Amino acid sequence: MRKRPMWIAVCLAWAATSFAPQPSEAGPGADEASPPVEVTPASLGARIDELLMAEVLVEAKVSIHVYDLETQKTLYSRGPKLALNPASNVKLLTTAAALALLGPDHRYPTRVYVAKGELGADGTVSGDLYLQGGGDPSLVTGDLFELAHRVRAAGVTRVKGRVVVDAGRFDGDGLPPGFDQKDEFAAYRAPFGATAVNFDTYVVRAAKGGKPGDPLVARVVPPVDTIKIDNQATLVEGRKNSLAVTVIENKGKTTVKIRGTLGVDASRPTWRYPVADPSAYAGEVFRLVLRQAGVKVDKRGVGKKAVPARAELIETHRSQPLSVLVRAVNKFSNNFMAEQILRTLDEGEGASASDSLARLRSHAAAMGMGDDLVLGNGSGLYDNNRISAEAMTTLLAAVYADFRIRADFLASLAVMGVDGTTRRRLDEDPARGWVRAKTGTLDGVSALSG
Repeated sequence: MRKRPMWIAVCLAWAATSFAPQPSEAGPGADEASPPVEVTPASLGARIDELLMAEVLVEAKVSIHVYDLETQKTLYSRGPKLALNPASNVKLLTTAAALALLGPDHRYPTRVYVAKGELGADGTVSGDLYLQGGGDPSLVTGDLFELAHRVRAAGVTRVKGRVVVDAGRFDGDGLPPGFDQKDEFAAYRAPFGATAVNFDTYVVRAAKGGKPGDPLVARVVPPVDTIKIDNQATLVEGRKNSLAVTVIENKGKTTVKIRGTLGVDASRPTWRYPVADPSAYAGEVFRLVLRQAGVKVDKRGVGKKAVPARAELIETHRSQPLSVLVRAVNKFSNNFMAEQILRTLDEGEGASASDSLARLRSHAAAMGMGDDLVLGNGSGLYDNNRISAEAMTTLLAAVYADFRIRADFLASLAVMGVDGTTRRRLDEDPARGWVRAKTGTLDGVSALSG
């Protein structure tokens, strides 16, 4: 077996009371989960040492810190102060800071405006209709569809101008810091934007049905005007997938080329890709759902500018509370949502990456994590961050001690063997369901904190 360098960080804040089996209150015959085998500090250290002797880990850099929250004592450590790339474990710091600084009840607004005096009694807007984003990390087509129907219910029936997007809450659309380290065309590397929809991605879905010789049917979801399919793929006998997909961006237009063959008995593929222009895409989706809601928009294309100083608010959509949003970030390791949330730590208009990261560092220092952390983004993607295992357990202990956010933070973590990115870990082990943790995985990097 070829050895290769690895970084491993394991950070466990052990709440001893949570591992103790409790008497059943459900009465005789109730289905009780079996607690994991008791682990003592002595046996824990010996077991970890044994695991670290594996050949694949000979050249690995390791930072481990296991801390008992009840006794406030370290149960095991190895290289606890060694700062390594924590991968997606950075999301723990991002979400903890957001819950503390913004509050678990924080909701992100998306608003619709018209310029003062431009909405007539007959429901016609003589100018543009403005869509203003507030950095919502969870806005999807369905939310805009509901918002469009509320705009129609408010009396708007026609817009003589265009849909104009105001994304001024952030200092611009684009890739988060460090995302340019690799040129990967992948949904997990989507750009951010203050007015963003569908995690700044779109889907191309192959339809079911057909017989050999028929053309493959594929559709863009949602079906916006600026994303087209150039499809020359056909169906053949069997189950083989020999499709090739190429995406071409040109002057604000996207073409998805599909070539090759697909067996009629094969599962129908779905592709998800990042958008090129977050604000334009949000405007296109809103224009689409406005038409579906019965609001006519005369001019094509999407404008980009700030809502006029004198404007009339028509309707507002508010996201679910932050306490709910952080579950998608930590359980499913959503990079886009983490970067959006990080950017909103910078208050006011024109939020920048540098100011957001400065506030994150300040919060980390206030929790006792030290001021020597390397924090380059909020999602942990690529090689931008350095945190030690001891700093991570300091974070976990600080959150656990903060009654305001502890419950929501714990609820955001994946349950080992049950859900999220840990659903297949220990899924047939007695420890199933007894650990809440965040995974972090990159090439040559494996991290676990919880």
